[in-house]
Amino acid sequence: MNTEIYYFTGTGNSLAVARVIAERTEGSLISIPSVIDKQRITTEAISIGIVFPCYLAQLEGIPLIVEKFVNKLDNFDFKYVFAVCTYGGYGPVNALPTLHCLSKLFHSNNAELSGAFSVRLPLNNLDYDHIPVPVERNHEIIFRKAEVQMDHICRRIVKRGNTQFKVLKSLFILLFAPMHSIMKRYLEKALKKTAKVPEKSKLGFHELIPLTDNSICLDDNCNGCGTCAKVCPVRNIKMIENKPVWQHHCEMCLACDEWCPTKAIHHWCKSKGKDYRHPQVKITDMFQQNTVSY
Repeated sequence: MNTEIYYFTGTGNSLAVARVIAERTEGSLISIPSVIDKQRITTEAISIGIVFPCYLAQLEGIPLIVEKFVNKLDNFDFKYVFAVCTYGGYGPVNALPTLHCLSKLFHSNNAELSGAFSVRLPLNNLDYDHIPVPVERNHEIIFRKAEVQMDHICRRIVKRGNTQFKVLKSLFILLFAPMHSIMKRYLEKALKKTAKVPEKSKLGFHELIPLTDNSICLDDNCNGCGTCAKVCPVRNIKMIENKPVWQHHCEMCLACDEWCPTKAIHHWCKSKGKDYRHPQVKITDMFQQNTVSY
């Protein structure tokens, strides 16, 4: 099966999932940051997979770099295209709207998302208290359940299967639409505060996310090692006088915070002292993600 698996990750969850899919489909593993600077992204693969984390599903859920990647994809003829989004909260609220938005994005590019799947893994900021419904918090149990999910997803991918329970999932999206509408106004207001722009600003999701690095803080533990700049998947950090300076095209992926060896970086959406990286992902994997491919 000629398959290419494209992935984007900040704390390792999506890379861990992409690895499993690549292994079980005998596919090639390619990072989205390594190809995103190309004018157009073409492939001769029969199947294409996209693995990514969902953020702020009430607004859109798709990381900006993933949206940019889809808009650059070319040559969809006779291809089976699937997506797997990783999420840490509640599937109907997080994963379903995100995959729905992704499907609409493909339609806008005259293409079809053949399969849409999701896998729950630990929340990267570990803030489970804000989730209004009971969710499993034990990471060992979450990982075990994810293995079962991945086994099912990989079998469907090999068979070129489409999204399961499509009607039921559409109904979930419809039912949650009013709640998302209410939360959207709240989140846009919160994002403006985080991006440090006036509340009356008309900037939307796509303009505010890159500016959220205005609220990332650095303390005196920074030793100027430059790890944050190396792991940033969008090259949003420059080292100036041995200190990181954010360049305002942030992806809000938490990589700079989570991989800092001295814990000197404090991301605005993560509680102090709560750290998470997928246990099967190493810092060298993050460096490799950012290696440009031509």
